Amino acid sequence: MTRLLACLALLIATLLPAAATADQRDIDSASRSVVRVVLLGVSGDNIRLLGHGSGFAVEGDKIVTNHHVIRYAVRYNDVVAAVIPSEGDDPSVVSVIDYDSRRDLALLEIKGELRLPPLVLVSNFTSEEAEVTAVGYPGVVDRALGNRSSDKIRAQIPIKGRGFVSQQRDVRDVYSIMHSATIAGGNSGGPLLDNCGRVLGVNSSSTLSGTGEGEFFFAVANREVLSFLRKNDVSASVSDLPCRSLAEIEAEEAEREAQAKKLAEEEQAEREEKAEQEREQIEAQIQSDREDAMALAAVLLLVAAGGGALAWQTSQKEGGKKHAYIFGGIAAVAAIGAATVWLQRPGPEDVDAMLLERRAGDDDAAVANLIDKSGPIAGSLTCVLDLERSRITGSPDRDIEFDWTEQGCVNGRTQYGRDGAEWSRVFVPNSDDVVSVNRFDPDTGEYLVERYLIGLDAMDDARAKRQAYKPPSCGAVDAATRLGDMQSGVLASLPDSPNDRLFYQCEVKR
Repeated sequence: MTRLLACLALLIATLLPAAATADQRDIDSASRSVVRVVLLGVSGDNIRLLGHGSGFAVEGDKIVTNHHVIRYAVRYNDVVAAVIPSEGDDPSVVSVIDYDSRRDLALLEIKGELRLPPLVLVSNFTSEEAEVTAVGYPGVVDRALGNRSSDKIRAQIPIKGRGFVSQQRDVRDVYSIMHSATIAGGNSGGPLLDNCGRVLGVNSSSTLSGTGEGEFFFAVANREVLSFLRKNDVSASVSDLPCRSLAEIEAEEAEREAQAKKLAEEEQAEREEKAEQEREQIEAQIQSDREDAMALAAVLLLVAAGGGALAWQTSQKEGGKKHAYIFGGIAAVAAIGAATVWLQRPGPEDVDAMLLERRAGDDDAAVANLIDKSGPIAGSLTCVLDLERSRITGSPDRDIEFDWTEQGCVNGRTQYGRDGAEWSRVFVPNSDDVVSVNRFDPDTGEYLVERYLIGLDAMDDARAKRQAYKPPSCGAVDAATRLGDMQSGVLASLPDSPNDRLFYQCEVKR
């Protein structure tokens, strides 16, 4: 009865909509790397199922699982271990590279052509009460579905159970994560994932409470897993970055844009206020200069009048002509000066000209600086990953370098397409099940890499759309516009949002 209740509880937990915050796309993408590990007893032509568990890829052909899952394959020569991927029913035989019975870990190598996308392991997980997801193939579900015989054991879709971390501690001298994400027999060896689909540990056991008390589950923590992998020279993908949702990143980006807009508006208001103050100062200065000019013109008119009177008076005297010319000249000069001062006195129409003149000196350096920095960048670029603006589930390069031309050519061989103001290139590899869309804005130096981890059917569709066109070579006539049109089919088939959004800021190499 207890096992029946546990089976029903597990099935209900997998069917109910989750109220958790994990990104289901990341969990689904990670599940592609989770395999069913089966043990087969081989006696002549007779093959029988001895047991099964779960495992996950840490390299394309390397699988981590529990030691207790494959212990019979180590112990007996007539027992063969194999793995079945989540998107396929054909088993691939594996060999046991190494195992550690104390840590309950084992490393397997796929002998056939099967290759799986490796999962990323978190190297510094310390959070208590963090949300987690256990992924694997519990046997209770097989029994509930009637898949108990060897010919019915196949991968199907791995079961995902969510819960929370209770604590991390040593359990029988093995550092472990205690959590509430439901697991059962068959989950052993499967990964415990964070909300970004990254591995926190290897699920291994439970308290198996049958008394009605709370049941807890244990995973061997990555502290032990990474040590085991290093011992076997496995180059696993490792991340020390926090898990952040795309919604969180987009909310921060929206807040950043709002703050930038607010700052721009404040700066504009400050400039307008400063301009108004300058205008008022200039208008006051013009009024003062105008009054001074009018007063000077009046004085000069008085001088002219006085000089004229003296010239007339002296001309009436005997021998006064010489002095009359002098006074007359003074009067004439004063009159001309008065007229000139009067005509050249500043007025309201001179405000704008004086504003421009005052600002000319201040603006020369600013304009020169603006000219130096404006316009699209090109040449050899260095781009640095902005962790605050990126959504990262893997372990990407922190900095990259490439050459960019104004025609959208990268490193002299990869043409980017242009749709309006956006430069982009879609990459659909034949080996990895991931589509990458790289975008570059030469005006801002922003380089964006968005990665979409999609299933086999979606990947086949993307490859078919990509193979339908041949990108033009660098420098070909109208290459950017033509490629922009060609890529639209692949772009339209992708999900609304990516799994990874890597934001790089680029600048020209010095």
